Amino acid sequence: MNKRQIQKKKTRELILQVAKKEFIKKGFLDTTTSEISKKAEIAHGTLFLHFKNKETLIIEILDKELESINTNIFKLISKDYNLERLLSQYLNLLQKEEDLFVVLARELPFYSDKLRRKILFRDSIIRNHFHKAIESGIKEKRYRDIDVTSAIIFLFGTINYYLSLKPIFVKEGSVIKKFKSSIIKTFKKLIL
Repeated sequence: MNKRQIQKKKTRELILQVAKKEFIKKGFLDTTTSEISKKAEIAHGTLFLHFKNKETLIIEILDKELESINTNIFKLISKDYNLERLLSQYLNLLQKEEDLFVVLARELPFYSDKLRRKILFRDSIIRNHFHKAIESGIKEKRYRDIDVTSAIIFLFGTINYYLSLKPIFVKEGSVIKKFKSSIIKTFKKLIL
């Protein structure tokens, strides 16, 4: 890489870091690209050299987070389909970036259809791991013969519920940490 390419990469990473902080602080909907560029101490136009629009920036940030989660889950299921371990690991990964996922859970219904579809598509990749783990357990007679899609909707709906209403459930700290064992225990009762 030459100096220009290195600087371009650093600027792009800076924009992503600043945007993520601002999105967590103010939400995706209320954060403007001009605020991001001001906080990053770059020209507003420079942001658009790296990202076509705010939606592209949001998707790239979420892609990084969801890719990290997906990679970790894939490593886990390549060893075995232990659903309890898979769910525990997923919740741990969510907890690490909980503030970002709280904003996402709270605001998702208000995004444009196009952005919402892009986000849900990315999320469906992770849900698919759980789907396969449950199907595998049913085939091996470790889990009851249940409607897998309904079980996945229940699980992710529960997690989303806690994330979107975090201020009601916890004043400080992690809502995932507070309800992790309850989520796992309830889900196990559903499938066993």
